[in-house]
Order: sequence, then C-alpha cells, then structure tokens
Amino acid sequence: MSLVGCFAVPHPPIIVPEVGGDNLAQAEDTVRAMDAVRRRAAELEPDTIVLLSPHSPLARSQMGVSMASSYKGSLAYFRAPGVRLALENDTDLAEAIMDAAEAHGIPVVETLSPGEPYDLDHGAMVPLVFLTGALRKPVRLVLLSFSYLPLDEHVRFGKAIGEAISAAPQRIVYVASSDLSHRLLPGAPAGYDPRAPEFDRAVAGAFAAGDWEALLGIDTGLVACAGECGYRSLAVLSGVVAQFEAEGGTTHNRLLSYEGPWGVGYLVGEVELTPAGGAAGAAGAAAQAAAPEGVRS
Repeated sequence: MSLVGCFAVPHPPIIVPEVGGDNLAQAEDTVRAMDAVRRRAAELEPDTIVLLSPHSPLARSQMGVSMASSYKGSLAYFRAPGVRLALENDTDLAEAIMDAAEAHGIPVVETLSPGEPYDLDHGAMVPLVFLTGALRKPVRLVLLSFSYLPLDEHVRFGKAIGEAISAAPQRIVYVASSDLSHRLLPGAPAGYDPRAPEFDRAVAGAFAAGDWEALLGIDTGLVACAGECGYRSLAVLSGVVAQFEAEGGTTHNRLLSYEGPWGVGYLVGEVELTPAGGAAGAAGAAAQAAAPEGVRS
C-alpha cells in the first residue's frame, strides 16, 4: 500500500492534556486539530510511521536515519510520567531510505546503531502521542533527522524517502514534526522579532494553498528572523509529496490550524493523497469538520 498519509504537526509538550492541564484552553485550535489528526491516523491504519524530528540526533552535513532497534519515551520531564510510548524500528524501511539517499548522492548517516534503544525526544514524542492514540494495532517507527545542508538537499532527501516508501508493501504515514517561529511575542523562547509573524503567515498560507514553491522560496532573511526549528522538516515533506506526485498520485493540502499563543508558531496540516488510478478513500471529513476558520497568532 505504500504511502497512505502525510501530516505536518507541532511538538510542544504543553498541548498534551496530561501536561497542559488548564493551559490547553490557550491552544484550543491546536489541540482540536491534533485530536483530528489522531482520528485520521486511526482511519489510515498505518503499519509504519516515518517521522522527522528537529530534535533527533543531528549531523551538520548529513541527513540522518536512525537504525536503533527500538524506541521508548515518556513525558516525565514535563511532569507527566504516565504518558509513555514503546515502538519497534521498521529496520527494512530505514535501510531502504538509506539506500535510496545514497543512490541519489545525498549525504546521509546512521544516527543510531542497530541494537541501540533510543529515548524519544519531545519532537518525536509529542506527535506520536497523538498519532498512535487511537490506533488499534502496534505500529513501527522510522526516525529521521535533517541537517544544515542547503534547502534543496532536504527536498532531494524527501524525494529519496518517498521513493523508498513507494517500494514498500506496508501502509506508511509520513510526519513532519515542525514548530514555526519562536519569536512571535515579547518574552517568546528565542526573543522577539517583529518580522516573525510574517514568516509564519507565509508558511501557513503557502501550505494551505499547496504551493510548495512559495513555501520553499521564503526569503532567507525572513527565515533567520523567525528563529524556527521546523522549516527544513517541511522542505523534506515537500520532497516526499513531490515524489508521490511524480509517480502519478495527486495531493490536496488541508490546513487544520495555526496559532502562536505562547510566542511559538504551531501549524497542523494534512496532505491528503490519492494514488495513481485510485480513489482517495476517506477524505478526512473529521479533520475538515474540526478545522477552525482562518488562522491566528
């Protein structure tokens, strides 16, 4: 079945109910959209989730593919020790992604060795709490990381990932973990920059329109002003989508929410997929119903 779904999601622990508590009301749009992602993931019934986290082990000049045998994690650091996950690595798919990247001359490295368990970072843990929350069967994980290479190399990495996924027999969901600007408000985690909201509006608008060229073409100076941690994650997602389309599939972007209540931008979105010669299946009606009108920061 190969690729059956794609999502772009944020990763603040505070949106997990056991962590956020009464603060959830300040990020109501994000929480509601992530609940829609939870339901949509259950509809898609993935065998494997391929997730790129900005906080995974990172090599400056190489894309990363984890070969860890298994993953575990909790939100104990965020005062929610009961929120725990344990997943096995989809080693075959991880190796296929490595092979595809190397075949296309993309610098890539194994970030974690076989047999080595890995404690999930919050960039992976938070999305996975939602994505796996309503699944009816165990799911395996492939954990990826980006680099400091140019943006076009990240797009090429995404195409190689898509190529490996298209050759796989299992049902696969691809996830770009991505917080946007960290400088939206005075007192924000990375300080304040008055141009930061402009960056987030550009990303949210381009994603909603399915205009990957516009998203990737945002002025580099504006990107620097944002203090973001997920722009390259979205660039890799664009490559995954481009490969799906190159193989005859069609896509439709759905912006489920955007807001920045604590000075960090949170975008939740789905790329709906229709394979070549196929039907879209369930069109994510629940996500559509849950999506707020407009975006805000």
